[in-house]
Amino acid sequence: MPFLNVVDPAFSFTAPEVFAAQDAGWYADSPLGPLVLRHAETQELLRDRRLDHGGDGYLRQNGITGGPIHDWWAPMIVNHDGADHRRLRGLVSRAFTPRTVDGMRPFIRATAEALTDEIARTGETEFVDAFATRLPLAVMGELLGVPPEDHDIFSVWSSDIGLIFALATGGDTAARVERAVTGLDGYVDSLIDAKTSHPGDDLISRMVDAWRDDGAVTREELRNLLVTLVFGAHDNTRHQLSNMMVGFAEHPAQWTLLRDHPELTDRAVTETMRWRPSAASLFRRAAEDFEYGGLPIAAGTFVTMAVQTAQRDPRAYPGGRAFDITAVREAPLLQFGAGPHYCLGSALAHAQLSEALPVLTRRLGAPVIAGDLSWRPAIGTHGPDALPLRFQPC
Repeated sequence: MPFLNVVDPAFSFTAPEVFAAQDAGWYADSPLGPLVLRHAETQELLRDRRLDHGGDGYLRQNGITGGPIHDWWAPMIVNHDGADHRRLRGLVSRAFTPRTVDGMRPFIRATAEALTDEIARTGETEFVDAFATRLPLAVMGELLGVPPEDHDIFSVWSSDIGLIFALATGGDTAARVERAVTGLDGYVDSLIDAKTSHPGDDLISRMVDAWRDDGAVTREELRNLLVTLVFGAHDNTRHQLSNMMVGFAEHPAQWTLLRDHPELTDRAVTETMRWRPSAASLFRRAAEDFEYGGLPIAAGTFVTMAVQTAQRDPRAYPGGRAFDITAVREAPLLQFGAGPHYCLGSALAHAQLSEALPVLTRRLGAPVIAGDLSWRPAIGTHGPDALPLRFQPC
C-alpha cells in the first residue's frame, strides 16, 4: 500500500505520486489513516452509515479535550444524526431555499460589479483581499443581517476557524482556531441580543424568533448554528473563488473561451469546483468495525476522502485530469458531502461563482499570477492565503 504524507506542508493532492497511487488502487495509507483516492469509493463511503463525523474523537486525536474549540465542535450540527440532526437542520435550511438563493442573485451581481470596478482601474490586484473575501462577506451579511461595518471584525475569525480541519498540521493552528471560536462566539452572542431587541427582515432575526417562540433549539445551540453558518458562508466560498482564479490563470485560453461564450458559465463553475475544490478533503470516523473493498477498518479509525484527487479520477470523469469548461461532467461533485449531511450552502456558493464569473470575464482579460503564492494546508479547507494577479488586456 502506498504511503502519502498528507500533513507535510509541501503535500499536494494532485502530485504525480498521488495520481500514481490512484491508478494503483482505491486507497493509500497516511499519517491520518486510510486515504480514499477514487471517486466511486469516496461517494459510497460518504453515504455509509457505518461512518460518522467523528464528534469529539477528532479533537481527542489532535490533543484537544476541552476549551472553546471543543465546546463549539462537539455539539456542532454535523456531529448529530437522526432526529437531532433534522431538528437543527430544519432551523437552518430556510436560509438556503431556491427562492432565497435566487433572490440573492441581483445583490451578488451588483456586488461583483462594484468589486470588479476597483480591479479594472489598475488591471492588477491581490485577489483574496480585493474580491474573494469581500464578496461572500457581503452576501453573508445581507443574508444573515450582519451590518457592513462589522464585516472586517470577523473576517479573520471566519477564515481562521476553517483551520479546524487542519489541526494535524500542528504549529499555531489550534491557537488560531481557538481565538477565532472565542471571537465569533462573543460576536454572535451580541448579534442574538441585538436581533432580540430589534428584529429585522433577515435570517438571524427569524432564527431568534424560532428560538424564542417554539423552543426548537436552546440559546447555546442557536449560537453554535450561527457561528457555523458564518464560517461556512464565508471561508469555503472565499477559497473557492480564489481557487477558481488559479485554475483560469493556469489555463488562460479557457478564460477567453468563456468570455466569448458566456452560455458556458454553469459548466465552467462546475469545472472550477471539480478541478480545485475548496474542501480538498473530508473525513469520517468508523462507528464500528467493518471491512470495505478488502480493507479492514476498526472502530474509531478516521478515513480521509481525498476529494481533490477523486474529483480528477478519470474513471468518473473521462479526461478528468484536464481542465475543460466545455466538458459535460456527469459524476457528482464530492466536496459538499452526501446524504443527510449534504452541505446546505452549496446552492448559494454556486450562485456566487455563477454570478461573479461572467462579470470578471467580461470586464477583465485573462488572469496571470503575478507573485509567489502561499497556500493553506492541503487537508481541510484549501486555497491560497494571498493571490497576486495581473489581468491581460481584453
